[in-house]
Amino acid sequence: MQKISVSKELFEDILLKKILVLSKENNKYWKKILLEPKIVNDNIEYSIKQFDNLTITNGLGKDSPLLVIECKKIDYSSSKDCFEFSLGKIIEQKNTNLEENYKDNLIEELLREKELLKDQMNRDHLTKVYNRRKMEDDLKVFSRQSNSSFLSAIFIDADRFKGINDNFGHEAGDKALIYLANKLKKHAEVLNGEVYRYGGEEFIILCFITKNHILQKLNELKEDIKSKKLYHPLRDISITVSIGVSFLSDCNNVDEMIQKADKGVYKAKDNGRDRIEFV
Repeated sequence: MQKISVSKELFEDILLKKILVLSKENNKYWKKILLEPKIVNDNIEYSIKQFDNLTITNGLGKDSPLLVIECKKIDYSSSKDCFEFSLGKIIEQKNTNLEENYKDNLIEELLREKELLKDQMNRDHLTKVYNRRKMEDDLKVFSRQSNSSFLSAIFIDADRFKGINDNFGHEAGDKALIYLANKLKKHAEVLNGEVYRYGGEEFIILCFITKNHILQKLNELKEDIKSKKLYHPLRDISITVSIGVSFLSDCNNVDEMIQKADKGVYKAKDNGRDRIEFV
């Protein structure tokens, strides 16, 4: 079994599975260890010796941390001029005190990765705001809170969005959605709310705010969205939105609140677009 000594940082990365390929430079030492000469048709050819397992250490002495790890394959990289050890599963760990620290680090790393994956699953891949599934989960939580009487649904729909896609292309449409989502995130903080992409060019903000404060905030949102035009070689693109608003206190449940806010959007579009309607 081949023994390889590495730095503390590299040892931790191997233990935490951050590194799956260990590189060693192509020098005299590693050539002597890894290259096996063979005579083929009166010529000397070299093959790379393979090991089933490797011993990875950090430091000297019997108390130094040690790993016995599976070695899947050893290759030579001509572009990097080095030998590459493909690492597999960890078979054995030694040095109990350090091992516990590494386990704690590993658990923390796994928990962080789990939270990151969960967050990614709850977000729209294009705009990076929360998706509809996350909204439905949050609605269940928000409706049970003590301040649920202040919960409102703000339904936002980009006006004439199909025309942007048809006239300027889907790439321009995507840029318009990202622009809109960023504006909504900015104003959602003022509204004490969260933004969700409901579908297509439709977004919803769930927020906790009193009725007498919401109209001014939404007018500021609406004006901010159309204050800037998006550049396009054909011509600049203007974006306006139609907004429908409903309150949980006026509804029997959260589903009705969303439906009413949606109706508000249709009402705003019927009345000329670029408007806010309360239902």
